[in-house]
Amino acid sequence: MTTTLSSPACFDSLGLPVELEEIDKKLQELFGSMADGESSSGAVRASLINFALYSEDQSHTEEDIALLEAVTNEAACRSLLISSDTKADINGAKAWLQVHCLMDKSGKKSVCTEQISFHLSGNAPGMLPNVIFSHLDSDLPLAFWWRGEFSDAFEEKLYSRIDRLIFDSEVWALPRNQFVRLEGCQKTVRRPFRMHDLAFSRINGMRHAVCNAFDQPVLNEQSRYLDHVTIRYSKARRMSAVYLAAWLANRLEAELDLNHSSSSTLSFSSRLRVAPPSFQIKLESVDAEVPTVGLVAEFCDRDITLHISRIHDRDVLETKIMTGGELASEEWLPETKDSDAPIVIDVLNRAGRNRAHLEALPIVNQILTLN
Repeated sequence: MTTTLSSPACFDSLGLPVELEEIDKKLQELFGSMADGESSSGAVRASLINFALYSEDQSHTEEDIALLEAVTNEAACRSLLISSDTKADINGAKAWLQVHCLMDKSGKKSVCTEQISFHLSGNAPGMLPNVIFSHLDSDLPLAFWWRGEFSDAFEEKLYSRIDRLIFDSEVWALPRNQFVRLEGCQKTVRRPFRMHDLAFSRINGMRHAVCNAFDQPVLNEQSRYLDHVTIRYSKARRMSAVYLAAWLANRLEAELDLNHSSSSTLSFSSRLRVAPPSFQIKLESVDAEVPTVGLVAEFCDRDITLHISRIHDRDVLETKIMTGGELASEEWLPETKDSDAPIVIDVLNRAGRNRAHLEALPIVNQILTLN
């Protein structure tokens, strides 16, 4: 059912309304006759990956549209926008087609990609994977951005075909339960999807700043004297703070002492020669108008303190190393804007195994069990 369904008004801006069975035909008409990937107008039809954004929150539809537009402006992909109203009484789907083109210096279209937008209605089993897999660019991998909590629509027929799963644990009510579910899903398929958590990707700059600080002469080989680390975070960045603590512990090959830890104070021990035998990481929530994560590290018997914080109005990370109360080193590193689109673009461009995330995740799951 398509014609009798209602859809959000913002979908009217998503190009040409089309019946599902006419999508391929209309795409050919939009691009014109193709020969070796080039249209009659000289525009090249480019696609390196299938990219889908899925959301069941109708209140965020306009935001979803803007995010997908920002991603497709930078990444050559066939993009799918899927907005699903699972609480509707009528089962069905409507679709729209849109072509995004970059212009060359002469003002002519040069590289073009297509976007297919769907509004799904109802909660019919199998509707989501059937709609998606019928309209992918064949032989290309699928990167799937699931916005919000995972629902029953995240079924094996869907996730068994996903190559890269992008999500944001920061918005989950119970992150531990969702991670258990994802790990269970991966065990049921022959080719598990690679996970990309935006909550982890948001600390890429912070991780780089930490590594860069320990490469400075004043901190070189001082990691064995690390005593206390305080990670300060705004309420919207709790999971990013947990990831930063887990990543730091993993780099020091440290184990979490569950018997002497709480959700706010984490005790670790390590047998690594260049790491302290034991140290604590404190997670401290702060009131902040903007989402933020900062770090303060103290070194036992060395009177050294490391401060890393974000200067939001300049999109930079400030690193300060203090010795004896005096400034010993100061450095400014660029930081990405606090927006999901640049992070997702980076995921699509970098690809890779996302090893750092996988290595930190077991410690994250341990932290999430603490009360």
